[in-house]
Amino acid sequence: MKKEALSKKWNTFRTITLVIILFIYIRYLFDEDPTNDRIGWSVMILFWTFKGLFDAIEDKNKGNKKSMVANIVFVMAGCGVLLWQGIQVIF
Repeated sequence: MKKEALSKKWNTFRTITLVIILFIYIRYLFDEDPTNDRIGWSVMILFWTFKGLFDAIEDKNKGNKKSMVANIVFVMAGCGVLLWQGIQVIF
């Protein structure tokens, strides 16, 4: 019973987080200022990175090791792209 309640809270947290990130993506990508498109695409990469992180945690709990490792690699690649984008903005 306690595990089901925790799972339901986790799914709610996951869904709310991903929906908020999608709304931010839509706001920046489809506004009038074309310079905000770069921010929009960075937020979309952030969305996929968070989704991969949530999927990796779920795969760990289910015991699916291969999928978990693939998701961790995906998350690391997303973090690398976001870091690269951040460094480009600074310089």
